[in-house]
Amino acid sequence: MKIKSKGFTMVELMIVIAIIGILAAVGYPAYTESVKKAARGDGMDSLMSLAGHMEEFYLNNDTYDGATVISTSSSDGYYTLSITTQTPFGYLLTAEPVAGDAQCGDLTLDSLGQKGVSAGTVEACW
Repeated sequence: MKIKSKGFTMVELMIVIAIIGILAAVGYPAYTESVKKAARGDGMDSLMSLAGHMEEFYLNNDTYDGATVISTSSSDGYYTLSITTQTPFGYLLTAEPVAGDAQCGDLTLDSLGQKGVSAGTVEACW
């Protein structure tokens, strides 16, 4: 007489746990990189918006001197915005990541529309 067992053996469960662990080890870094790219989008959007406000200020006053940052935080709060350099005819805006971004660092945008980063390459980060 044969006894039919119902359920899983310990070996089968350990194989499933190992497979899940391997999938998580591969998937988690890709997920975190996607989250960082989305946060960079927030910084870029906020820099472009601030640049628009700077240009509006210039149209009204014929100088960039005296312009201020409307909000020092990006729209989603991932970056801190500042006017790094300000002259009558130019400016440099900086978005500094709140949580840090080792791949790109700070994002910059100047009055000529030139984009920059403090680490990495502009092509990879913008």
